[in-house]
Amino acid sequence: MLTAMLEKIWWTSPPTALAMLLSPMSWLFGRIVSLRRTLYRGGTFKRFHPGVPVVVVGNIVVGGAGKTPITQAVVRCLIQAGYKPGVICRGYPVSPALPRHVSARSRASDVGDEPLLHFALGVPVVVCAKRALAASALLDRYPEVDVLVADDALQHYALMRDVEIEVMSSERRYGNQMLLPAGPLREPTERARECGLRITPSWWVPETGYKVGNHHVARRRISDAYALIEPSRRTQLGTFAGSRPAVVAGIANPVQFAKALERAGVDGQLFAFSDHHAFKQADFDNIGNRSILMTEKDAAKCREFADHRMWVVPMTVHLAPETKRKLLHLVKRAREKYLNSEPTSHGSETT
Repeated sequence: MLTAMLEKIWWTSPPTALAMLLSPMSWLFGRIVSLRRTLYRGGTFKRFHPGVPVVVVGNIVVGGAGKTPITQAVVRCLIQAGYKPGVICRGYPVSPALPRHVSARSRASDVGDEPLLHFALGVPVVVCAKRALAASALLDRYPEVDVLVADDALQHYALMRDVEIEVMSSERRYGNQMLLPAGPLREPTERARECGLRITPSWWVPETGYKVGNHHVARRRISDAYALIEPSRRTQLGTFAGSRPAVVAGIANPVQFAKALERAGVDGQLFAFSDHHAFKQADFDNIGNRSILMTEKDAAKCREFADHRMWVVPMTVHLAPETKRKLLHLVKRAREKYLNSEPTSHGSETT
């Protein structure tokens, strides 16, 4: 109930009276955030660089903004350009203290749901609460990797980075633009302006083209569905039109997924769960025999009890050509810097 109340004031602009009452706590939070970053920059807290270019994807607000789809788009772009990327991430909600390599046998309960999506791209993936440990473990096993992509690590300053990508939700943006707990910001909005690349995923391309202000627009798309129990069996989304399927979503913004299906002609009944919900068979007992549409992120947690009703609808993000060019320029510049250098540890890694 408290979370629901806070989220209501976070995304109301201008700030509500309750948000203003919480502003002294936000000021204190801001001082702590600033001090923490200063201690990392000054060397009091130790940092680590693995010796290959590091691309960090993240945001400055709590909750979902599309970081994982953008991470996947970045990985695809790097592969197409001839790089051999690897992905490191926290593995929420598991967040293991020691590195875990994701494999074809990994389960969401062991490594988290999002790492399984990255692994499906055919790249090495390691999860660990401490990203520096994840980076070292990945490069030890896969020395051919020449660029690391860190999903949701913008505030993980123990890991040094060469390219920072800020992801902003096109719907929620920065909310009331106040720091926690009065607002949704992890860091001040000025922090986002320091990132080398700023991207906002969107279901449509604005008249201004691939950019809105300082943000590059990345086009969201949904594809034809495939059966969870038999991924090779596909069907067009139009197959579900008029049948009122169940739309099951345990993501940051379930309504967004339902609206995307509506635009594709599928009017379903939404069953919304919290982000990263650990699905179990009982969650589907009251749906009946009708078709169930879900995202790949949620499907990763339903494989063990999948049945004929469950269909997966891939959601992808596509970077604009100019966005790709800028990304590759930043990575190339970083690669030239580290090409002939050895992995450098600036003391022990901390969080």
